[in-house]
Amino acid sequence: MIAVSDASSVQVLDHRPVGRLRGTLILVHGMAGSADSAYMRRTANVALVAGWRVLRMNLRNCGGTEALASTFYNAGQSDDVGCVLRWLDSVAGSRPYVTAGFSLGGNVVLRHAAVPGDSPSPDAVVAVNPPVDLDRCATAIEAPPNRAYQWHYVRRLRNQLKQIALHRPLPVPLRSRREIGSVRRFDALYTAPDAGFPSAEAYYSHASADPVLSRLERPGAILSARNDPFVPWEMFEGRPWEGRLQVTLASSGGHCGFWQAGKPRFWAADWILDRAEGLVRRRA
Repeated sequence: MIAVSDASSVQVLDHRPVGRLRGTLILVHGMAGSADSAYMRRTANVALVAGWRVLRMNLRNCGGTEALASTFYNAGQSDDVGCVLRWLDSVAGSRPYVTAGFSLGGNVVLRHAAVPGDSPSPDAVVAVNPPVDLDRCATAIEAPPNRAYQWHYVRRLRNQLKQIALHRPLPVPLRSRREIGSVRRFDALYTAPDAGFPSAEAYYSHASADPVLSRLERPGAILSARNDPFVPWEMFEGRPWEGRLQVTLASSGGHCGFWQAGKPRFWAADWILDRAEGLVRRRA
């Protein structure tokens, strides 16, 4: 457990490869996910075989850690990644450090790399389908064709609230899935007030990585898909920070899917390792 504030800690699952160590990869999951999400485990396995130490990070209250935190997790808690890097330094962690995040976790690691504060900086950062403009993504998932995704996340987020309520009172009574209705409404009811914001829109403005990426001084890369249903690919083109990040827009892959008929089936894991190793070589 790693303390991230006076009243909250996060859990990090630490895996070490056999043989020569090439560096440390810190993986951060997406909304309603955990360190045990399938994409996290697949990527960790690929990295371990390649000789990387892997830290799979559970964001606050995720992966059965509801008793460790006094607040919900949110897309702006990039300082929590900094606390993990600071802990790594304290135990003589092996550089290079590469932070890699999926979906909401991608926004978190990008935001941290651009605004590291007083924490150690990663040597490179990689993000898969990061919602760098949270308001735009919340609008996209509200489109009628994405109703199934909307209900999936509302159900998962509400289930997380039920688990949190076993350990401490919720700031707002638990509403029905129909009353919540959308990710934006969930953020308005729970995430924003818990983080000290008057509205979901104020929270999105503060937490989105897009406004700060022009300050990025570490090499980085983004993988997203043109058919991602709620992370519009247009967010990654023509931005002021475009030259600071290598952006790969696959023709297909959906949201953190990236399956193919051949091997490897989940090719995003190999893409992450390839980019991580290329980025740290470029910086060396």
